Amino acid sequence: MKKKQRETPETDVVQEQGVPAYDGEGIPADVSLTLQAKTSQAVVVTGLKIKILSSEPLPESGVMVTTEGCGGPMSPRRFEVGLTRSPVSIDPVAPNGGELVDFPLKVSDSDPEELELLLLPGDRDVRFSVAVEWVADGEGGSTVLDNDGRGYRVMGKPDLPTYTPKDLYR
Repeated sequence: MKKKQRETPETDVVQEQGVPAYDGEGIPADVSLTLQAKTSQAVVVTGLKIKILSSEPLPESGVMVTTEGCGGPMSPRRFEVGLTRSPVSIDPVAPNGGELVDFPLKVSDSDPEELELLLLPGDRDVRFSVAVEWVADGEGGSTVLDNDGRGYRVMGKPDLPTYTPKDLYR
C-alpha cells in the first residue's frame, strides 16, 4: 500500500519540521492513503486503527508558514480522525451531496481506493501510526504505516507568528 501526504491551502506548516497544523477552522490537515492490492485478487479492507505514539503540548516558539497548496480533482473516501479521543475515533464523512461510505472496502490491483484522513489534533502536538486491517484469501492481517518508525505528526495551531512563502522571500 502506498501513502502520500498532501497539503491544502488551509494547512499551516512549522517551517523547520514541516508539521501540518489545524486551528479548528476550514479544512483540517490531512493524510491521504492509496490502498491497492498487489494482484488482481480482491482484498477487503475492514478498517483502520490509529495508534497514538505521543501527545504533547503545542510548541511555544517557532514560526508558522502557510502553504500555497495545489492539486487536482479527486474522489477520496473521507474520514475524520479524532486524535484527542480515547480510543481514537475514525468517522466517515459524506462528500457534499454524496453517499456516506464506511468500511469494509474492496481493493485490487486495478481497483484502488483513496482514503483521506482529516486529522483533528485539538490543542496537542500528536505523533501517530496507522494500521490498515484487511482480509485476503480468507486470512486477516494488517499493514502498519509508521513513516519508518517515526510516525506521522500533526498539531493544533500554536499561537506563533505566521508567514506565507512570499513573505519569507521579500
